[in-house]
Amino acid sequence: MYHVFLDFEMNPIAAENRSPDDPVRHEIIEIGAVKLDPDYKLIDRYDKFVRPERNTITKKITALTGITQADVENAPVLADALEDFADWIGEGPVRVYSWSDSDRIQLFGECDLKELYIPDPFFRWMDFQRVYTRLVGLSRRSNLSLQNAIGSVEQNFEGRQHRAVDDAEMSASLLTLVKDKEAFAERTRIIQQVFKPATPSGTGSTLGDLLADAFSKLKE
Repeated sequence: MYHVFLDFEMNPIAAENRSPDDPVRHEIIEIGAVKLDPDYKLIDRYDKFVRPERNTITKKITALTGITQADVENAPVLADALEDFADWIGEGPVRVYSWSDSDRIQLFGECDLKELYIPDPFFRWMDFQRVYTRLVGLSRRSNLSLQNAIGSVEQNFEGRQHRAVDDAEMSASLLTLVKDKEAFAERTRIIQQVFKPATPSGTGSTLGDLLADAFSKLKE
Protein backbone atom coordinates (compact mmCIF):
# COMPACT_ATOMS: atom_id res chain seq x y z
CA MET A 1 0.00 0.00 0.00
CA TYR A 2 1.20 3.50 -0.86
CA HIS A 3 0.71 6.42 1.51
CA VAL A 4 -0.21 9.97 0.49
CA PHE A 5 0.06 12.79 3.03
CA LEU A 6 -1.78 15.90 1.85
CA ASP A 7 -2.44 19.44 2.96
CA PHE A 8 -4.68 22.20 1.64
CA GLU A 9 -4.36 25.96 1.87
CA MET A 10 -7.67 27.82 1.76
CA ASN A 11 -9.20 31.23 1.12
CA PRO A 12 -12.48 32.52 2.59
CA ILE A 13 -15.56 32.66 0.38
CA ALA A 14 -16.77 36.25 0.01
CA ALA A 15 -19.75 37.04 2.22
CA GLU A 16 -21.91 37.98 -0.77
CA ASN A 17 -21.20 34.59 -2.35
CA ARG A 18 -22.20 32.33 0.51
CA SER A 19 -25.33 31.43 2.45
CA PRO A 20 -25.81 30.26 6.06
CA ASP A 21 -26.55 26.73 4.82
CA ASP A 22 -23.29 26.30 2.91
CA PRO A 23 -21.27 23.30 4.20
CA VAL A 24 -17.97 25.25 4.09
CA ARG A 25 -16.90 28.89 4.27
CA HIS A 26 -13.58 28.54 2.43
CA GLU A 27 -12.22 27.33 -0.90
CA ILE A 28 -9.10 25.26 -1.51
CA ILE A 29 -6.40 27.36 -3.22
CA GLU A 30 -3.42 25.01 -3.02
CA ILE A 31 -3.03 21.23 -2.92
CA GLY A 32 0.25 19.88 -1.60
CA ALA A 33 1.11 16.24 -1.05
CA VAL A 34 3.90 13.71 -0.75
CA LYS A 35 3.76 10.05 -1.68
CA LEU A 36 5.46 7.36 0.40
CA ASP A 37 6.16 3.82 -0.79
CA PRO A 38 5.08 0.74 1.22
CA ASP A 39 8.23 1.16 3.36
CA TYR A 40 7.24 4.76 4.17
CA LYS A 41 10.03 6.29 2.08
CA LEU A 42 9.25 9.51 0.20
CA ILE A 43 9.14 8.93 -3.54
CA ASP A 44 7.27 11.94 -4.99
CA ARG A 45 5.92 15.42 -4.24
CA TYR A 46 2.88 17.25 -5.62
CA ASP A 47 2.12 20.97 -5.50
CA LYS A 48 -0.60 22.78 -7.45
CA PHE A 49 -2.48 26.04 -7.08
CA VAL A 50 -6.28 26.03 -7.38
CA ARG A 51 -8.24 29.03 -8.63
CA PRO A 52 -10.99 30.05 -6.19
CA GLU A 53 -14.37 30.70 -7.79
CA ARG A 54 -16.10 32.73 -5.09
CA ASN A 55 -13.49 35.27 -4.00
CA THR A 56 -10.09 36.68 -4.81
CA ILE A 57 -7.15 35.94 -2.52
CA THR A 58 -7.47 38.07 0.60
CA LYS A 59 -4.62 40.11 2.09
CA LYS A 60 -4.79 38.01 5.25
CA ILE A 61 -4.24 34.77 3.32
CA THR A 62 -1.38 36.30 1.33
CA ALA A 63 0.27 37.39 4.59
CA LEU A 64 -0.18 33.90 6.06
CA THR A 65 0.77 31.75 3.06
CA GLY A 66 2.52 34.02 0.58
CA ILE A 67 -0.05 33.02 -2.07
CA THR A 68 -1.25 35.93 -4.21
CA GLN A 69 -4.07 36.39 -6.70
CA ALA A 70 -1.49 36.30 -9.48
CA ASP A 71 -0.43 32.81 -8.37
CA VAL A 72 -3.93 31.39 -8.83
CA GLU A 73 -5.18 33.52 -11.71
CA ASN A 74 -4.46 30.90 -14.36
CA ALA A 75 -4.67 27.85 -12.12
CA PRO A 76 -7.31 25.12 -12.64
CA VAL A 77 -10.57 25.25 -10.70
CA LEU A 78 -11.12 22.58 -8.05
CA ALA A 79 -12.88 20.09 -10.34
CA ASP A 80 -9.91 19.98 -12.73
CA ALA A 81 -7.32 20.14 -9.96
CA LEU A 82 -8.84 17.15 -8.17
CA GLU A 83 -8.83 15.12 -11.37
CA ASP A 84 -5.13 15.90 -11.87
CA PHE A 85 -4.38 15.11 -8.22
CA ALA A 86 -6.20 11.77 -8.40
CA ASP A 87 -4.19 10.90 -11.52
CA TRP A 88 -0.99 11.68 -9.61
CA ILE A 89 -2.06 9.46 -6.71
CA GLY A 90 -2.62 6.66 -9.19
CA GLU A 91 -4.50 3.42 -9.04
CA GLY A 92 -4.06 0.60 -6.56
CA PRO A 93 -4.11 0.42 -2.75
CA VAL A 94 -3.43 3.82 -1.18
CA ARG A 95 -4.17 5.52 2.10
CA VAL A 96 -4.58 9.28 2.41
CA TYR A 97 -3.47 11.10 5.57
CA SER A 98 -3.75 14.66 6.83
CA TRP A 99 -2.79 16.50 9.99
CA SER A 100 -6.23 16.84 11.65
CA ASP A 101 -9.58 16.15 10.05
CA SER A 102 -10.09 19.70 8.79
CA ASP A 103 -8.76 18.99 5.27
CA ARG A 104 -11.12 16.04 4.78
CA ILE A 105 -14.06 18.10 6.04
CA GLN A 106 -13.09 20.93 3.68
CA LEU A 107 -12.73 18.68 0.64
CA PHE A 108 -15.99 16.81 1.13
CA GLY A 109 -17.85 19.99 2.04
CA GLU A 110 -16.54 21.98 -0.91
CA CYS A 111 -17.31 19.12 -3.30
CA ASP A 112 -20.83 19.05 -1.88
CA LEU A 113 -21.15 22.83 -2.29
CA LYS A 114 -19.92 22.74 -5.89
CA GLU A 115 -21.58 19.42 -6.76
CA LEU A 116 -18.29 17.77 -7.64
CA TYR A 117 -17.38 14.09 -7.88
CA ILE A 118 -15.02 12.92 -5.12
CA PRO A 119 -12.33 10.56 -6.49
CA ASP A 120 -12.11 7.13 -4.85
CA PRO A 121 -8.71 7.57 -3.11
CA PHE A 122 -10.17 10.18 -0.77
CA PHE A 123 -12.52 7.68 0.86
CA ARG A 124 -9.60 5.93 2.57
CA TRP A 125 -8.47 8.75 4.85
CA MET A 126 -6.78 8.88 8.26
CA ASP A 127 -6.48 11.80 10.68
CA PHE A 128 -2.83 11.38 11.67
CA GLN A 129 -2.96 14.19 14.24
CA ARG A 130 -5.32 12.03 16.30
CA VAL A 131 -3.04 8.97 16.00
CA TYR A 132 0.10 10.93 16.87
CA THR A 133 -1.57 12.69 19.81
CA ARG A 134 -2.51 9.33 21.29
CA LEU A 135 1.00 7.96 20.80
CA VAL A 136 2.66 10.80 22.71
CA GLY A 137 0.20 10.46 25.56
CA LEU A 138 -1.94 13.55 25.12
CA SER A 139 -5.69 13.70 25.56
CA ARG A 140 -7.81 13.35 22.43
CA ARG A 141 -9.07 16.83 23.27
CA SER A 142 -5.56 18.22 22.83
CA ASN A 143 -5.08 19.87 19.46
CA LEU A 144 -1.35 19.38 18.96
CA SER A 145 -0.25 21.69 16.15
CA LEU A 146 2.05 20.39 13.44
CA GLN A 147 4.72 22.86 14.50
CA ASN A 148 4.58 21.63 18.11
CA ALA A 149 4.56 18.01 16.99
CA ILE A 150 7.71 18.63 14.94
CA GLY A 151 9.25 20.37 17.93
CA SER A 152 8.35 17.47 20.21
CA VAL A 153 10.78 15.24 18.31
CA GLU A 154 13.47 17.93 18.31
CA GLN A 155 13.18 18.46 14.58
CA ASN A 156 13.23 21.76 12.71
CA PHE A 157 10.43 22.68 10.36
CA GLU A 158 11.86 22.63 6.83
CA GLY A 159 10.36 24.82 4.14
CA ARG A 160 7.64 27.40 4.75
CA GLN A 161 4.81 26.86 7.18
CA HIS A 162 1.32 27.25 5.68
CA ARG A 163 2.49 26.14 2.26
CA ALA A 164 0.73 22.94 1.38
CA VAL A 165 3.53 20.70 0.13
CA ASP A 166 5.92 21.72 2.92
CA ASP A 167 3.29 21.07 5.60
CA ALA A 168 2.50 17.72 3.98
CA GLU A 169 6.15 16.68 3.88
CA MET A 170 6.78 17.59 7.50
CA SER A 171 3.64 15.71 8.56
CA ALA A 172 4.80 12.68 6.59
CA SER A 173 8.17 12.79 8.38
CA LEU A 174 6.31 12.07 11.63
CA LEU A 175 4.58 9.09 10.04
CA THR A 176 7.97 7.76 8.94
CA LEU A 177 9.38 8.31 12.44
CA VAL A 178 6.49 6.48 14.12
CA LYS A 179 7.28 3.40 12.01
CA ASP A 180 10.64 3.09 13.83
CA LYS A 181 9.62 2.17 17.39
CA GLU A 182 13.06 2.70 18.95
CA ALA A 183 13.69 6.03 17.24
CA PHE A 184 10.21 7.29 18.07
CA ALA A 185 10.54 6.29 21.73
CA GLU A 186 13.90 8.05 22.00
CA ARG A 187 12.86 11.21 20.14
CA THR A 188 9.68 11.59 22.25
CA ARG A 189 11.29 10.59 25.55
CA ILE A 190 10.89 14.04 27.12
CA ILE A 191 7.28 14.54 26.15
CA GLN A 192 6.51 10.96 27.25
CA GLN A 193 7.91 11.76 30.70
CA VAL A 194 5.95 15.00 30.97
CA PHE A 195 2.63 13.46 29.99
CA LYS A 196 2.86 10.03 31.66
CA PRO A 197 0.94 7.78 31.68
CA ALA A 198 0.74 7.55 27.91
CA THR A 199 -2.52 5.59 28.06
CA PRO A 200 -5.56 5.65 30.34
CA SER A 201 -4.73 4.09 33.71
CA GLY A 202 -5.47 0.42 33.97
CA THR A 203 -5.05 -0.44 30.29
CA GLY A 204 -1.55 -1.83 30.74
CA SER A 205 -0.61 -0.68 27.26
CA THR A 206 2.98 0.32 26.55
CA LEU A 207 4.28 2.66 23.87
CA GLY A 208 5.22 -0.42 21.87
CA ASP A 209 1.66 -1.72 22.16
CA LEU A 210 0.30 1.61 20.96
CA LEU A 211 2.69 1.70 18.02
CA ALA A 212 1.80 -1.84 17.05
CA ASP A 213 -1.90 -1.01 17.28
CA ALA A 214 -1.47 2.19 15.27
CA PHE A 215 0.36 0.41 12.46
CA SER A 216 -2.09 -2.44 12.33
CA LYS A 217 -4.74 0.21 11.62
CA LEU A 218 -2.54 1.89 9.00
CA LYS A 219 -2.28 -1.40 7.12
CA GLU A 220 -6.02 -2.16 7.18
